[in-house]
Amino acid sequence: MPNTNTLEGAIRDAGEGWLIDMYAPPEQAIPHIRRTLADVDALARQRLGGNAPDLSEESIIHHYNRFPLKVKGFFQVLGGTRSSEILLMAWRIIQGMEIKSVLLNYQRQESFAMQVTLQSPYGDDDEVYQSDRIQDFAVFRHIGTMEVSDRPVFDGFYALRRGQ
Repeated sequence: MPNTNTLEGAIRDAGEGWLIDMYAPPEQAIPHIRRTLADVDALARQRLGGNAPDLSEESIIHHYNRFPLKVKGFFQVLGGTRSSEILLMAWRIIQGMEIKSVLLNYQRQESFAMQVTLQSPYGDDDEVYQSDRIQDFAVFRHIGTMEVSDRPVFDGFYALRRGQ
């Protein structure tokens, strides 16, 4: 079980140090990631009110220490998208929300539209997330796909395995 107390420590311990090292200059990476997390946290509070997850730096570190593989996947998505909407959606799936439906409309070199509806396993209201940025579709690399009784299911949120 990890035991880190800094955002940079969690990112590096997760093996996702590229999030920091790719920055020019690298010392600006953590402030940028903090701003991104603050934007996602603000969106969560706006959309979900009292049911909003805590996406503060301290909460992310706490979750990393308890569930490192789940948060590792979130770090990977954090490096691939800056869309607060899709980052919030990813975090909600990590928390146990289930993908109820995915609508995708794509026209080559013309348009992209994605709408994902999440369903709570606890009976809370559905949550709808949308994007018109094709880069946000990459979040589906982290979603498990399977069949249950010959029926399609998107399930869970997973870190990608990367060559060492």
